[in-house]
Amino acid sequence: MLSVSSFARIILPLAIAALALTACTGGSTSTATTDIGGGAGTVTLIHFNDLHAHLSPHLDRVAVPATSAVAATTSLQERGGLARAATLIKQIRSENPNSILMNIGDTYHGGVEAMFSLGNAVADPMSALGVDIGVPGNWDFAYGPNVTRLRYASLTTQETSVLQNALSISTGGLISTIKKPNFPNLAANVSFTQPANKAGQPFLPPTWTTVRGGIKIGFIGITSDIVPRMSSVLATGLSFVQGEAAYKTLIEQQAKSLRDGGSQLVFVMSELGIHRDKQLADHISSGSVDVFFSAHTHEATFAPLTSTSGALVVEAGNDGYIGRMDATVKPGVKPIFVWKLMPLDKTIAEDQTMKALVDKERAPYLVANPNIKFPMTYANVTLSQSITAVIGKTSGSLDRRHALENTFNRVFTDALRARTGTQLAMTPGFRFDSVIAANELLEDNTIANGDITLEDVYRFFPVIYTMSTASITGQRVKEIVELGLTSVFSRDAFNQGGGWLEGFSGINLSVDVAATNGARIKNVSLPDGSPLLDATTYSITGCTRPDDFLTGADVLCSYPGFTNVAGITNAATGSPYTVQEMFIDLMAPAAGGNAIVPLPNGTNHHTDVSNTPVWPQTPFVQPLW
Repeated sequence: MLSVSSFARIILPLAIAALALTACTGGSTSTATTDIGGGAGTVTLIHFNDLHAHLSPHLDRVAVPATSAVAATTSLQERGGLARAATLIKQIRSENPNSILMNIGDTYHGGVEAMFSLGNAVADPMSALGVDIGVPGNWDFAYGPNVTRLRYASLTTQETSVLQNALSISTGGLISTIKKPNFPNLAANVSFTQPANKAGQPFLPPTWTTVRGGIKIGFIGITSDIVPRMSSVLATGLSFVQGEAAYKTLIEQQAKSLRDGGSQLVFVMSELGIHRDKQLADHISSGSVDVFFSAHTHEATFAPLTSTSGALVVEAGNDGYIGRMDATVKPGVKPIFVWKLMPLDKTIAEDQTMKALVDKERAPYLVANPNIKFPMTYANVTLSQSITAVIGKTSGSLDRRHALENTFNRVFTDALRARTGTQLAMTPGFRFDSVIAANELLEDNTIANGDITLEDVYRFFPVIYTMSTASITGQRVKEIVELGLTSVFSRDAFNQGGGWLEGFSGINLSVDVAATNGARIKNVSLPDGSPLLDATTYSITGCTRPDDFLTGADVLCSYPGFTNVAGITNAATGSPYTVQEMFIDLMAPAAGGNAIVPLPNGTNHHTDVSNTPVWPQTPFVQPLW
């Protein structure tokens, strides 16, 4: 059950509790060694990003490059797992002891173990990985301002006690302690607005320096700036830098400070995403930054992007890869950078010490009845079966590997509309997911069986929200679609938001993703081919997120402009339907649902008239103009 009144009653006081702290110290403006450096040699940067709480190996869809005879395609491969990551990281460090491990963005949120422990299940394995320096991602703020501060901020004993007490109230006594990473984290673009005595001070240190092999290296950390758009509650008491001009100034100032302090190499670790980082690299002063190490957008760069300023831009995909950048410094010449993207696949043995840590954290979730309650009192959800339990099957591919329209969003919204009887349906455009397939060859030459597990459900839906019906005019539908298209496909990366286009059912879209903002829609029609009429009101099914309760009564999936918003009740429980319950029930025909069994070559609802190349024909899922 998700209660409007309980959400407001719990979350708002906790946000106020976060502001009540009088001396929440996020760190100095810079942490630095006293060694000026001046050495020569090779330093290895190890780039690990967007773990999304993936503790163990999982299926992923991987690009297979084109050949002279065959177009680019994809294959299903097992990737990731912290035990494999530990092995590869140790190997790299043995090859070059002067190595630095960076962990960038979205670490403690994304899996069912993370959700039901507020990220604590990820903390010990990550701390054992030996990270040198990190940057939080937007999803690392998603547990609320008190968890964010307990995990990242430097706190006095009194401040810790205040926050832990508030957290204990909000979790019904289930959790009061948040495990902290054992490595420093940076966020040059976040400062306090409250409490008053901390206003304007950094939440986390902006920079970090270290000396390896006599070479002094400076790091600038940038976290995601979309946190306030995710929910105003998540950004309580914090201000995030916004806009290209402000970031250009920020990075140039911090880079100059690092250079003046003797840093021979300056790197930006950024959770803004590769699109914004490339745009910034083109516009900052020449020579100010050597490399932007990106995160957030999950794009795999097999060759570094070059820029007008001379800075390279790379992103190491997600938890299925590790990036290696060897930086060689010689007197009197420009540094030389060699980049390699290394897959975390089955060829890498699992580190047994790390595997034991991972197994320990996952074990409570693998028993027949975990009986683990979601630790926030606004949602009454309990895990009553193993997360490996098969709760449905698919006859085709289910994933989110397309920014405009993907198989999962299409299939889910089609089934949702059929279940509720509304004319339209929509779902958030999350970027991350599980990858599920049937009747497709796996890398071990077995055939994918289409099993969907409970763990997959929480991968597709990483937050608990409820389902609602509403009414909306055709004109407002078009406005929402245009806003979504700008957020994903704008040529100005600073107009882009997070994730892919929302999933829609009940409309067929003809769009030009390469067009200008506000002019990408070419035609919108209904399934029977008739036009979607601006003045006509249509019924729609969508999501009501926790923060939507605070935004207004006309909000669905974080967009205003709806009428007659009404929650859907789960007849089996008498409580509002959570999205996870709805998804499971849609796959249970015996319970009156519509089984999610897409044909392998299901029909898309959206067409891009510009035929902009898409992954895997192009390296990037989201176009990099």
